Amino acid sequence: MDFGVAVRDGVVLGGVTFAAPGSRLADVAGPHDAEFRMLAVAAEARGQGVGEALVRACAERALALEGVTALVLSTQPAMRGAQRIYERLGFVRTPELDWSPIPTLTLLTYRLEL
Repeated sequence: MDFGVAVRDGVVLGGVTFAAPGSRLADVAGPHDAEFRMLAVAAEARGQGVGEALVRACAERALALEGVTALVLSTQPAMRGAQRIYERLGFVRTPELDWSPIPTLTLLTYRLEL
């Protein structure tokens, strides 16, 4: 498990958790998938490329791992800005993997073949 943080001028702008295959933090990853979770960008930093930079860092980390063939994630339906980033970077929706951590919330899943 890795944590990534975006910092500018000593101010934390965002962060993400990266889960390698087999990590206990992975929710939807298969045996050859890396996963990232909890991507967050400070409100004042949104629209400045911070989220995209963190996603790209996760993709680079996944590519560096032997045997990893995809990067996956879960996101809330309301996170349209994040979903636009994922789609722009080549992630594809995987509705067959959508899941509910609690009865009132269904998370959407995405996959990027590496």
